[in-house]
Parts: sequence; structure tokens; C-alpha cells
Amino acid sequence: MAFKHVETKKISEVIREQLEEMIRKGDVKPGEKLDSVEKLAKEFNVSRSAVREALSALKAVGLITIRQGEGTFVNKYDFSNLIVPVSVERIISKKEMLELFQVRKIIEVGAASLAAENRTDAHLKEMKEALLEMEKAAGNEDLGEKSDVQFHLALADATGNNLLIDMMQQLSDTLGKTMFESRRISLFSQKQEFKCLQLEHERIYRSIESKDPVKANQAMLDHLMNVENTLITYHSEK
Repeated sequence: MAFKHVETKKISEVIREQLEEMIRKGDVKPGEKLDSVEKLAKEFNVSRSAVREALSALKAVGLITIRQGEGTFVNKYDFSNLIVPVSVERIISKKEMLELFQVRKIIEVGAASLAAENRTDAHLKEMKEALLEMEKAAGNEDLGEKSDVQFHLALADATGNNLLIDMMQQLSDTLGKTMFESRRISLFSQKQEFKCLQLEHERIYRSIESKDPVKANQAMLDHLMNVENTLITYHSEK
């Protein structure tokens, strides 16, 4: 007897599917506001980072709009035209990259310090789960990107600053582009370089775990500068 291969879905994918089904069925109508991330996390009994990742996926296909300081709203959408590509080549220009890393260094370096001061065991668990997913995703750009975004959103969540969390959520799509790109180029396909990237994230995690804002600040800055330099060098040589 032949059995089909059973694929295990990520929690965020299950949440995304359930929210999409609610929107399709009209349980939540166009223009209406979804529950807050915190409330959805409680209702689904999952982490807030998993809910944010699901919302980011819905935003990417135009089902919802996330308004900073206001909430998440359902868009009017023609579901007959809803086609989600299996794989989309997402290339970001050098200028966009430079601008994004300028913003990231302003926001995330300080966020790492704040996370070290305010994190809870639950936050550490979310970040650790993202690290484990990142390790499993070696060689897979799409999965690597998702776990990378998940780590940085979980870190933002650990700050306890709602405005900063909203800002990072707004940036999540663009963050994903650079994270996808960093894994797409040949340099990160090498085992040694992938390990270096993994160690940088682990260093950030350990600094936050030990509640050391100074080390967390430096670890995040080093990580962002290393990735930025690698990407810019690669694109300059093309």
C-alpha cells in the first residue's frame, strides 16, 4: 500500500490558514478590525511571534492591512484572483539595502538592549525556537528567511515596547527580502559562512538570556554590519 508523505505544518501556517478561512467565509468582513496580536495569541494558545508571522503572510497577499498604532484590518479582496506563488524571487536593490540597514541599526541595536532588560522566559523560548528552526533550514532560503524573521520579531516582542513591536512588524516584509537574499547568494551557501550566521544569532540570544544590555547591543550591531557588508560586497561585484 502506498502512503502519501505527511508534511508537518508550522504553527504560523496553521494560524494563517484559519484566519484566511474566517475572512473567506465572511466571519470577519472587509474593513473590520481583527483582534489584537495578544488576544489572538491567547485564543489560538500560541506565541505572539507565531501570530505576527501569520499576519505578515496574510499582509503579503493583500488580505489585511496593518496600521501602526491602529491595528489590523481586513481588505476587500477578490478571492477568485488569489494566487500565491510557490516561490517568488525577491530581489532588493543596493540602495534599498543600504537604507534598510540604516534603519535596522537605529532600531534593532537599541531593541536588543531593551530586550535584555525586559525579556521573560517565554520570550527566550520564542527566540530559541526560531534558532532551532534556523538551524534546520540550512540550505533552504525560504525556511531560513522565515525563521530569521521570527527570531527578530520575537526579540522585538521581548522589549515590551508596543510601538517598537509595531514598527518591526511593519518592516517584516522588507526584512524578509534581505534575509532571503543573504541565503540566496553563494557566500551563505557555504557551510562555514552559514555557521557564522548562526553563531551571530546565538550570541545575541545568549546576551539577552544573561540580561546583559551592553553585550546584546554589540552583538546585534556586529550581526547587522556583517550581513550588510556581505550583501553590499556581493552586489558591488556583480
